Amino acid sequence: MLHLKQTLQVLNRPFNRKFFVTDGWKLKSDFAIYFLPAVLSLTLALPIANAQQHPDADGFRLPPKIRGDFYFSRGKFKESLEIYKSILLKDEANSSIIFRNMVKAWNAMGALPAAKKYLSEYRQSHENSSAVWYALGYLHYLKDDDVTAEEFLKRATELDSDNGLAWNNWAASLAKRGRFREAVEKVRTATLTNPKELMFFLNLKKIYEEMGEGQRFEAEYNDFVKDAAAEPMAWGYGKVLARSLRQKSFREYAAGNRAEAITSFEKILKIYEQINDVKGQVPALFSLGLLYEEAGNVQKAREFFRRVLSINPGHIQAREKVRPLN
Repeated sequence: MLHLKQTLQVLNRPFNRKFFVTDGWKLKSDFAIYFLPAVLSLTLALPIANAQQHPDADGFRLPPKIRGDFYFSRGKFKESLEIYKSILLKDEANSSIIFRNMVKAWNAMGALPAAKKYLSEYRQSHENSSAVWYALGYLHYLKDDDVTAEEFLKRATELDSDNGLAWNNWAASLAKRGRFREAVEKVRTATLTNPKELMFFLNLKKIYEEMGEGQRFEAEYNDFVKDAAAEPMAWGYGKVLARSLRQKSFREYAAGNRAEAITSFEKILKIYEQINDVKGQVPALFSLGLLYEEAGNVQKAREFFRRVLSINPGHIQAREKVRPLN
């Protein structure tokens, strides 16, 4: 059985990675990094006669995008690039995401000149592709050539006003140069194109903080959560706000401030209830149970564990916590 501190560390683990304002790959590729290797391991462990173990994703019928992301996560950038290129030849749908990962791969290899050559050649035959204009903008952003980056990103949004990645990258470029008001306008547009992309909301919060107006993010959340028509926006704001509070709660607990940690988790639970995120409520309820248990309030702790079980009857740890003592 996990000790309280170990459990809190496990719950916090997904939030310890550094966040980059132009890239949601670390958020979206958790499947490739964590889930896919597990699937591969389980598959390889099956007692199939004459089967041979595969060291990577080869031999498995996986979607090309997932295979490319998997190779990227393993540092096999050349292999990932070849897969991404093959995807572009067959299907240009959602190509902004593919191009973003390709630029990241080239950047990891220290091969941005090769990236520029490929993207420039691609643009010659796809002049109206918002995705490739975005990719060139992202490339120049990584090179700290923000003036050129802005030109490409602006063109990308002109060609496709729903290209959220381009709006977001444009906001990041503006924020780097202290043009915060313009950056807010651009990243807000990004959130409207895709309210499910948490990266955009994370960036908006970060820009507000750099402006010294960090409280604006929570204030806007409170406005959106009151408007039923704005439910998708409230969800994005709420998820990011809960993530921030979660990080705060772990810092408080590590500093010995259990009461403050409890207060933060109670706020997290309230947010998840407001945005109807039932899945998010489970770890919040369980953490509160652990905290109250450590504080000596066993009765209240069990109330939270029972609430966990009311949502997820198969939660083994919560079931152990409410089991009668012999």
